[in-house]
Amino acid sequence: MKLTRLEFFLYTSVVALFFCVPAFYNGFPILFPDSSGYISAGFVNKVQGSRPWLYSGFIRHVSLWETLWLVLFVQGFLTAGVIYLMFKEFYKGQHNSKLFILYSLIIGTTTAVSFHVSRLMPDAFTPLVLLIFILLLLEKNLSRKEKIVATLLFIVASGMHNAHLVMNIGMILALVFGALFKTLRATYAAVGITRKKVGWLTLCIVCTHLFTCTIHYSKEGGFAATKGGSIFLFARLCDFGIAQAYLKEHCKEDMHGGICDHPKKLFYAGNFLWYKDSYLNKNGGWTEENEAYFGTLTKNILTTPKYLKSYIIRSIEATFIQFSIFGYSPVEPDIKWVTGAVKEYYPMYTLAADGSRQVQNNYNQNYVDAKNVIHEIVLFIAFLLIILLLWSTKIPKEQKAFTLLIILGLFINAFIAAATSGVYDRYQSRLIWLITLPAFWFVSTYLSENKLFNKNN
Repeated sequence: MKLTRLEFFLYTSVVALFFCVPAFYNGFPILFPDSSGYISAGFVNKVQGSRPWLYSGFIRHVSLWETLWLVLFVQGFLTAGVIYLMFKEFYKGQHNSKLFILYSLIIGTTTAVSFHVSRLMPDAFTPLVLLIFILLLLEKNLSRKEKIVATLLFIVASGMHNAHLVMNIGMILALVFGALFKTLRATYAAVGITRKKVGWLTLCIVCTHLFTCTIHYSKEGGFAATKGGSIFLFARLCDFGIAQAYLKEHCKEDMHGGICDHPKKLFYAGNFLWYKDSYLNKNGGWTEENEAYFGTLTKNILTTPKYLKSYIIRSIEATFIQFSIFGYSPVEPDIKWVTGAVKEYYPMYTLAADGSRQVQNNYNQNYVDAKNVIHEIVLFIAFLLIILLLWSTKIPKEQKAFTLLIILGLFINAFIAAATSGVYDRYQSRLIWLITLPAFWFVSTYLSENKLFNKNN
């Protein structure tokens, strides 16, 4: 059943509001330490730190400089709209519009999707990037208008966070690598993956990069998609203990001055990046000079074979750890300072922000733990169902391809986080709920075949 425009708008709006329930319960949009920088950058009209400006502009303009609740609603609306397109394109059974509503209600109450929609962070766009990538790769029935909307949303959503561009490139490289094998080339042809589609997605990724660079150039940030990448990578080398080992070996031998003269030891990334007395922050912070300095230092470390080997091993280990960590919680220690940006740019919401459960630390830990247990049980069941889906001979090959691409995307996302930033639950929880989509289709197909959805049964 195809929805009319009015029905689509109404159903998607209802789902969007449902996805905002965690924020309603909190009493205010859920905040994260980075939320402050994202909010303020949209108003000072400059690129700040290493964060892309696009999400800041999204907050500034979607909120109409009136209310941050509009930002959450649009995040929920876009999420719901993309999920509906997945049902429309890939689910071949009956009642897909009703099942779209049912599925949205289930994941909204049992997974992290509603939590990320309810938080002022670009993490809400990460699953949209992966879903639309797969949609444009496998689609056979989208209308011209739907393709245009999906493509534009893909380009914009991909520019919301630095990791999105890398994830897209990783997906393209994986597809190209798969095409080297004759068996996989035949599978590509069977599910509709063509050179034209891969080329189109590659062009969209290039357009995203140029679009982001152009925006940053207009905001006095230089013609670059991001800055500070070398600093983040050096911080990750600190986490692995590789940077410390290299400096211990080379300082006072072929390296003099700079970080070798820093009296304090390097510990983990958070200490290096954010501690006020770290070498980075005592020497200007995120400057071009520091980026160049740590870029050279990182290059020297990773072109040393024994340290490169250690980096690869540690990154692979951390990837599997990251893949398995996907809890979520609104509890953030010392989050009250983040409300400073709210007070400055949305002063009428000062009391609401200060009085939220999150800021007042009024979340019951048992409640948070129970939500995570439910989340883990649902994902465990979904993984079991996915195994059955891949074994089944009755499931359309497009759904199997969709499922495998989701799993590939999850591993690429985990690797990017593990190798360049760190192992944090939010990196995987923002995406892991996607495995419930093919699992739900599998159950729906099974029940449909057994006439459970037949009114005459």
